[in-house]
Amino acid sequence: MEEARRHLEEAEKLFQKAFEEFEVAREKNDSTHLRDACAKGWLSAVEATNALLVKRGVRELPKSERGRRYMVFKHADRELRRLYLAIRDSLHIQGYYDGTLNFDEMSEYLNDLRVYLQKIKEIGKA
Repeated sequence: MEEARRHLEEAEKLFQKAFEEFEVAREKNDSTHLRDACAKGWLSAVEATNALLVKRGVRELPKSERGRRYMVFKHADRELRRLYLAIRDSLHIQGYYDGTLNFDEMSEYLNDLRVYLQKIKEIGKA
């Protein structure tokens, strides 16, 4: 579980950086900072997903999004799968690549990411 803890710690750091970058973006009304916040948020989700997979006994973590998506569908419950896909589509695709998220949407998706992290942290606790 040491490996899972390391992934979760990194996910938390990235989440915090995403939130800070979002605050800067909102303050400056700057889409570049918003895209940076989306990138950090997505990386946080990737690290959290790695923690989930380690907790589920996966020994070799996927190196691609296609592999990660497959493993999420194989090892996560329906709620986590839906959160993962929502975060991927919103932060990674719409926010970072397309640049189409607005500040209100970003706030909501950061909250989804917070829930995703919390649910993964709770897995395996008695």
